[in-house]
Amino acid sequence: MRLIVPSFERERMAYGIKENMLAKLYIDVLGLPKNGPEAHKLLNYRAPTTSQGEAGDFALMAYFVLKKRCTSQGNLTIKEVNDFLDSVALNNASKQKDLVKKNLLHLITQSSALEQKWLIRMILKDMKLGMSKETVLHVFHRDAAELYNVTTDLDKVCRQLHDPSVSLSEVSIGLFSAFRPMLAAVANVKQVEKQMNNRSFFIETKLDGERIQVHKDGDVYKYFTRNSYEYTQQFGASPLQGSLTPFIHNIFKPHVRNCILDGEMMAYNLTVDAFIQKGTKFDIKRLVDDSELQTCFCVFDVLLLNDQKLGNETLKKRDEMLQTVFTPIKGRMQLVQKTEAKTMQEVVDALNEAIDNREEGIMVKDPLSIYKPDKRGEGWLKLKPEYMDGLMDELDLLIIGGYWGKGRRGGMMSHFLCAVAETPEPGEKPSVFHSFCRIGSGYTMKELYDLGLKLAKHWKVYRKNDPPASILCTTEKPEVYIEPWDSVIIQVKAAEIVDSDMYKTNCSLRFPRIERMREDKEWHQCMTLADLEQYRSKSSGKLASRHLLLNDDEPQKKKRKLVAKPKKAIGIIDHFKAQDLSGVAKETDMFEDVEFCVLNGNDEHSKADLEKGVASCGGIVVQNPGKDTYCVIAAVENMRVKNLIAADQHDVVWATWLLECLERKQVVPWQPRHMIHMSPPTKEHFAKEYDQFGDSYSANTDEQQLKEVFGRIRMKEEDLPSIADVEARYGLDDLPTSMFRPFRVYMDRCSDVGDPKSYIPSTCLDTRALEFRFHGGTVESTLVEGVSHVIVAEETRIMPLRTLRRVFTKKFKIVGETWVKDCIKAGHLLNDNDYLV
Repeated sequence: MRLIVPSFERERMAYGIKENMLAKLYIDVLGLPKNGPEAHKLLNYRAPTTSQGEAGDFALMAYFVLKKRCTSQGNLTIKEVNDFLDSVALNNASKQKDLVKKNLLHLITQSSALEQKWLIRMILKDMKLGMSKETVLHVFHRDAAELYNVTTDLDKVCRQLHDPSVSLSEVSIGLFSAFRPMLAAVANVKQVEKQMNNRSFFIETKLDGERIQVHKDGDVYKYFTRNSYEYTQQFGASPLQGSLTPFIHNIFKPHVRNCILDGEMMAYNLTVDAFIQKGTKFDIKRLVDDSELQTCFCVFDVLLLNDQKLGNETLKKRDEMLQTVFTPIKGRMQLVQKTEAKTMQEVVDALNEAIDNREEGIMVKDPLSIYKPDKRGEGWLKLKPEYMDGLMDELDLLIIGGYWGKGRRGGMMSHFLCAVAETPEPGEKPSVFHSFCRIGSGYTMKELYDLGLKLAKHWKVYRKNDPPASILCTTEKPEVYIEPWDSVIIQVKAAEIVDSDMYKTNCSLRFPRIERMREDKEWHQCMTLADLEQYRSKSSGKLASRHLLLNDDEPQKKKRKLVAKPKKAIGIIDHFKAQDLSGVAKETDMFEDVEFCVLNGNDEHSKADLEKGVASCGGIVVQNPGKDTYCVIAAVENMRVKNLIAADQHDVVWATWLLECLERKQVVPWQPRHMIHMSPPTKEHFAKEYDQFGDSYSANTDEQQLKEVFGRIRMKEEDLPSIADVEARYGLDDLPTSMFRPFRVYMDRCSDVGDPKSYIPSTCLDTRALEFRFHGGTVESTLVEGVSHVIVAEETRIMPLRTLRRVFTKKFKIVGETWVKDCIKAGHLLNDNDYLV
């Protein structure tokens, strides 16, 4: 099962291999000429080069290359395939790429091209079976998909349901077993009353955080994400550790022994007494203890309370029980407030209020709905401005580049690089275009095919060392380009304009999608840089600029509210006003209506001076960063700056960048030297050109830049390279005394498993333990999480060890002590699967 649905199994470690690395491995192992046609096919598998239909499918491309080089009949068994994948994962974890190459060479000699095609798909975890993974589970057993959704444990599914005649009487959510949470469907605002069965319903604010489920049993806590990844270590397994558990343990009511809570993990800013939205680009899982931002769990559901499973209770009943679970503490653990409503107008009002508050949207929930793991829309609905026609501004962009597709889009352009024009002189047509965004959604396959046909004969290969003069790109470059006069304009809808130095415009679109092709417009009638600046200045880049009205053909332009509403528990609150900058003379409009937050200054340039500099260029100054803040500016890295870095929501730049912009009177593109901290999207863009510390992969450096790079290196102890990493880096990992370095083992030499007090002296395992440690390995005195192997001298203890293994997140292997002895005798690591007992 783990081979048929590889993305569902969690026990095997990551392979660390993608298409490009596989291509290089095959070229090396097969001895293909690096500039030859077959090497080119593997490296450029997405480009349509033949009529065989394999473009965009690396496994199929590899099949045609391997077909004439491999045996026609393979003899691989399921066990051998699993052993191969285990070895790939193991060697990747121990950074032994040479052994991966050796495994691949052995595989090529033992298997046919057809078998390798499927092995490649297993490694890439994209089987292309033509049916869903859920269908595979259903064929295995009628209850398999349901059990997997509430346990996310493929091993458990296979063990419990291997007999098709056995059915589960009830599949329910269990303590410390991660489940896939219930999700909301997109609502049709005009059908919402009908979807709620013409009964009253709940309205909640749609929180922009991290969906988390908390499992508590006494003093033991576990935290899981919506994809069932565990983050207990970060948030705290007990009241003595973590960024959240120590602060919430004592607020549970005395009668609560155990519970499972569903909610959103948010970052709470103590200074502004408000939540920081996820859209502000931070990682809630990385908040540190001394941060100004603190972890806060916003709870909206309870699934288990004192061993009573509540999944089949109504939302209304669950909400009543939720009120009795804990005493809310502001900024640490809060209840998401539910407002009871009955009409469509109340939904519209709530959505318009969310637009005004720059919130993500709202949730509408049926009070009589029961909790269905991994189900979408079973009584839960969501509304966001971008789902509504007429609430968003639409942009007319010119296609200037393209990217070949994969899978069913193979052989055609699946993504397009779009641009805006430099504003031409009156009466002139634009001649230069600035890259703006990459778009790959919003169209049907037919629309994509028709657009591809229209542009097919005009595509040219984009050469980085000889780019076209009419198209200006920065980090993001297309695979092929098209001359502007041969291209077409497309109408694009997006959530907002965000900052990005991946593109020449220094900004891009969040969640862009193609609405239609503008056949009524000529290529030169696309949006200009001046148009773009107007959109950026309006609502700080938010493209939701209008209210929704029920009985109007056109949505209403957003108006300022005349009556102040009560302060909401959730949302960004502007407690602090900027200094009075009304008297600052405007010298340039390069920051026109762009929002900045200046945190501090220094002796040379005070905070007030920097804020006046922003205002002199038309910028907006706020005292606390929000969703619409372009960036945070700081001259010194104090505690508040560190808190924002920990929140990982905003780009934080040195004040020297602002001073450079003011001196040159133009916006200077960001470079790593300007950055105190990069948000995840910015980091992703920079990663293509720079390493994690801002050192360019291609540009020469100088002494000053090198010092700046070294200054950005701040490694936590857990991030420091291990001895195994150092040995691998300097080629020492093949020494016999390092062979066991990646492994932690437990020697089964206690009469009571894992109890050192019952230690049995003078067994052969004492010798094996000494030998194992001498050759680089770690021997644990107790059986703890993270142990890779349990070494046994005899097979009488196998059943209790296997039983214990079931409760471990990372499953250890049980091997005979001869594995250690034989490895030492051979002078290198032998396959541990041959020694399983």
